[in-house]
Amino acid sequence: MTNIAFVDTETTHLDAEIGEAWEVAVVLREQDGDETTDTEYCWQFAPVLANADPEALRIGRFDERYKVPPFSKAAFTAHESGHVTPMTRRETVTAIVNVLSGAVLVGSNPGFDDRFLRKLLGPGSAQWHYRPYDIVQLAAAKIGAQAAGPLPWRAHVLSRAVGVEPPSPEAAHTALGDARWARDVYDAVMTREKLPLSWEGRAQHAIGLYTQTAIELEDTQRELKRVKAELAEEKARHDPRLRCLIVKAARDQDLYVGWSNVCEAPAGVWSKESALEYGFPASRLDRADQTGTSSLIGDGAWDDKGFIAEQRGWLRRDLIGDYAIEYLHGDRAAAYALLEPLDSDRTDDPSPPARNAEKGGERP
Repeated sequence: MTNIAFVDTETTHLDAEIGEAWEVAVVLREQDGDETTDTEYCWQFAPVLANADPEALRIGRFDERYKVPPFSKAAFTAHESGHVTPMTRRETVTAIVNVLSGAVLVGSNPGFDDRFLRKLLGPGSAQWHYRPYDIVQLAAAKIGAQAAGPLPWRAHVLSRAVGVEPPSPEAAHTALGDARWARDVYDAVMTREKLPLSWEGRAQHAIGLYTQTAIELEDTQRELKRVKAELAEEKARHDPRLRCLIVKAARDQDLYVGWSNVCEAPAGVWSKESALEYGFPASRLDRADQTGTSSLIGDGAWDDKGFIAEQRGWLRRDLIGDYAIEYLHGDRAAAYALLEPLDSDRTDDPSPPARNAEKGGERP
């Protein structure tokens, strides 16, 4: 079952492009059968205050609550005893990534926290579910959109509407206090009620079940698409026909060349549609659309200068489409005429792409 991460951040500015998160809290809910466990985490970072908004620091009570020891870049601050554990920034980032990995984020305006977390953790570290859930919207769905009133909805009003008192002044605008509040509102909203007896109540209940099923179906379809892509990649790795490199001839041209690093020659030419029919995974072709090549290490990318062709000469990257067509149509003389003589003193051109010594194939 997917973990739920109730999150909150305190920041030096409302704009993630200007400020940064200096406090991050997570209440991680893990489900093991019928047993639910909530684990609390809270970290603080030593922020750069040059561009900080004084009002943002005042609201989060930075001067009063900042606990990172001198000469440290971060600290764990969720010990019940009040003890503070100094940490390096790298250790703290790694810890947050691990805690949030695969979880669904729930919070009060979690989109705000998502932006600051992405900036804090760095590219590729946002390994949580792509759709965060806002407790304000969850509460409005619980009581009904009309009962919630006109937009924008007020978090404290809707929190009380579902029976949860908002955080006290001491707990409000502390990352852990607000994360706990998000957890409490979520629990109040998700409490199952007895089937309403009125037709209107039954209809609302049915709509809720339909919405939940639709969301679960969308998530399942997305996961199925990911698994299919992984299976296609694995199948292609074991098919000798599909071990060649896929090089897109030009950005605006629907022409994909299969290049064999073993033979130093083209193995095929396809349109995108015919390449998919031939069996190449869509992910490889999508990668070629973006970078010019299916290679994960850049062989044949847009900025690659070219290839050595059968030790006969140097094939410029921009001529690979013409070369492959002539070569595979049997006009080798016309193909070889496109090659430049090999120069043993060439120092500015890259070496030919490395071969996969273990499998004797190509790097996809």
